[in-house]
Amino acid sequence: MNRIIKTVTSTFVCLALLVSCYVPDQYEAEIRLTKDGSYGITFIGILVYAPLFGQIVRGTISEEKAKDNDRMMMEQLQRDTDFKEVVALGRGRYRVRYQREGRFAGSHQMVTFVSRQAPIFRVLTTETGDVMVNGSGKGAVYAKSFEEVGIKSQGLFRIVTDMEVTAQNAQTVRKSTAPGFTVYDWRPRNFTDPVPHFTARLGVDPRTGVPAYNGSGAFNVEPEADFK
Repeated sequence: MNRIIKTVTSTFVCLALLVSCYVPDQYEAEIRLTKDGSYGITFIGILVYAPLFGQIVRGTISEEKAKDNDRMMMEQLQRDTDFKEVVALGRGRYRVRYQREGRFAGSHQMVTFVSRQAPIFRVLTTETGDVMVNGSGKGAVYAKSFEEVGIKSQGLFRIVTDMEVTAQNAQTVRKSTAPGFTVYDWRPRNFTDPVPHFTARLGVDPRTGVPAYNGSGAFNVEPEADFK
């Protein structure tokens, strides 16, 4: 009976992990935000596809099936052109380099990494002219299950902005090398560390009194020197 319960529990955990399939490890992530709505996102590190990694560790998947799934997940990442590099490391682990730039052009717009189906963090705009950055928080929910199969998550999560920040829970805050910008850093060391939360106000167009979503110029803030 206990064995049946354990099997059922493992199945439910696996299904739950599909909500946030990827776990970041040994990574550096930087989000750059400007008052006019421009953004740049860089992620360099390892993504672990948790369901496959767990199946391999527990021995509940054949070697052939594991290789097929590993290849399928790698090809799925490669189809996203914002992934500039994807290298399979085996056991559902991938070394990646992700870069994306753009500009928010209104409210209720969102950019999600890795994807909307497998979110690690989201950047979104609100109807009140704010930009919000939030981690998924799934790691804390499934921390014990991750640890049981040897999945870890450590890295640097950084936001660089010239916006008026109204809420944040960064571990450290300092001036950027770019004039007028501030750097907010989180350095998670385990799944129970606080998830990044950040809110900032977009610039306001003095002619209309509304957020300046359509400012002129392209995003031109370089990543911090120690991040490259």
